[in-house]
Amino acid sequence: MTKKSSKLEQLFIITIITVFMGQVYLTPISDWFRFSLAVLVLPLLLIHYREISIMRVSVIISVTMFVFRALIHSLTYGDLTLAETLFRYMPVIIYYPIYGALFKAFKIRNHADSERGLSMMLGLWIADSSGNIAEAIIRSFLDGLPLESAILVTILVGGVRALVTYMLYKIVVQYKNHIVTEQRERKYRELLLLTAKLKSELFFLKKSMNDIEETMTDSYALYQKLEEEEIKEQALNISKNIHEIKKDYYRVVEGMENTLSEEDTPLILNVSELFQIIRESTEKSADFKAKDIILTFEKDAEFKTDDYYPLISILNNLITNAVDAIEKRGIINVAVTGDENGENYVFTVFDNGTGIDIEDQKLIFKPGYSTKLNKGTGKLSTGIGLAHVSGMIKEYYGGTIEVESYVYESTKFTFTIPLNRLMNEEEN
Repeated sequence: MTKKSSKLEQLFIITIITVFMGQVYLTPISDWFRFSLAVLVLPLLLIHYREISIMRVSVIISVTMFVFRALIHSLTYGDLTLAETLFRYMPVIIYYPIYGALFKAFKIRNHADSERGLSMMLGLWIADSSGNIAEAIIRSFLDGLPLESAILVTILVGGVRALVTYMLYKIVVQYKNHIVTEQRERKYRELLLLTAKLKSELFFLKKSMNDIEETMTDSYALYQKLEEEEIKEQALNISKNIHEIKKDYYRVVEGMENTLSEEDTPLILNVSELFQIIRESTEKSADFKAKDIILTFEKDAEFKTDDYYPLISILNNLITNAVDAIEKRGIINVAVTGDENGENYVFTVFDNGTGIDIEDQKLIFKPGYSTKLNKGTGKLSTGIGLAHVSGMIKEYYGGTIEVESYVYESTKFTFTIPLNRLMNEEEN
């Protein structure tokens, strides 16, 4: 859509809405002199569509309103000839150009941006009243309208309409800001979860780099000990290949670290904020999988942390597994407390899903082991999730993790994290 066609569309929208709202009106003074709701919506439309010329749309509305009202009256009543009807409604044409000129002169669009409420209301009041007073003067000559009472009523109605218009504008702005803020927060929470997952993967990439380094050292040591040239050459090639893999890993890790690096001061989140981020993600996942899950969060310990990415990843993994373990409907409870010694935070993730067999409980934290089958493809899951969870809790946080499960009844994961690994510097 071109810019010109877009402006024409906006002009059409303003005109149509204003003209139709003009058919909702009061006639406290004369049957021919109306106070309509058009003046409540017109300023809102003029403020919203900033590129539209105020005077151009005002003139178009005045002519359209005049023709439309005359046509409706002629078709509805038929008590006057078309010429008489047009003559009676002719004064309508004067209102909107005056209103538009004063709307522009008082720079009401700018006052709306600068939150100058009194200036905005005063400008609307004068613009509305002036247009109606001009129309009332003409009506006094045409219909013998009592001018003094008409002017008084016009000023009072103009003040009320200006106040109502300003209140409507504030409601619209507040609602718009609320929607924008909500969207930003949702996007931020999604980004936070994505970053947590990436940082979790980065942690294990670094661990793999250390494993590769050790393997390369062992391979080269084996090469130095071997005497048979052919086997020795193979061992050397293996060492070279491992070294190339290490360099590739290093490039990936460096790229991820540069992407995820935070130049600003790290954000500090408390328990409630962490839980809220995870709650929304879990509810979306449950809805997508068409599962009716009651999700609850409990906290008997309070802390703030700036090292929240691994914790979010841990909880998200465990809760995602809990969602998968529930077939149609069930309960998931997430809780955090302090231990008896006051040295650790204790987290639990409970679900009443299918449970884990006692033999599987010994293997679930090993990389590659999985009991989850994809019914669509017939393939087992990668078995990496719980290995990641265990690795981060034990190696990153220096904590512990246990599982207690009963087949077809429930599963509860319990893990501990030392207080000094979660609390930020101020709390420590």
